[in-house]
Amino acid sequence: MYKFNSIPPSNFITKIISTLLILLSVSYACALKSDVEKPVHIDADSVIFNKTKGLAVYEGHVSIVQGTLKITAQRIEINAPNNEIERITANGKPVTFQQKMDDGKLAKGSANKLLFLVKEKRLLMDGNAVIAQSNDKFSSNHIEYSTRTGELKAGKNQKAKGSKGRVKVIFYPSNKAK
Repeated sequence: MYKFNSIPPSNFITKIISTLLILLSVSYACALKSDVEKPVHIDADSVIFNKTKGLAVYEGHVSIVQGTLKITAQRIEINAPNNEIERITANGKPVTFQQKMDDGKLAKGSANKLLFLVKEKRLLMDGNAVIAQSNDKFSSNHIEYSTRTGELKAGKNQKAKGSKGRVKVIFYPSNKAK
């Protein structure tokens, strides 16, 4: 396990997840103020809403844009029984997301599958998972990130049989020698 508290990528991950949550009507305060105030644009080939089951499924070239936040996937499923979002699942080859941060830097990420467990405040990225900001980059077959604690785990998915994985990290120090 790796605590991500003082390393730059934690800030952009938290903001991306926070903005996604606000985008989906979950109140969690860390998103860029200017993005949160922007309208949400969702574009897909099809959508199915089932209010009784608390389910919305967007399929086919799904694009969600709110300000500088952009998410693309082949399929996004939102599970919200009793009008409370519990789980957001995005699938694609890959699912991508990006957002401009307060410091002007662009944060980007991608994976074949993204699962956000809202109550646990946990993001699971599987299949060619990458999170990057500027030159700093994490890549692995499996990445887990807690928006509650700032903890990031990367490598083998303990729950997936046959899961392989190495973690690759590139950091560029901000404390340059004088």
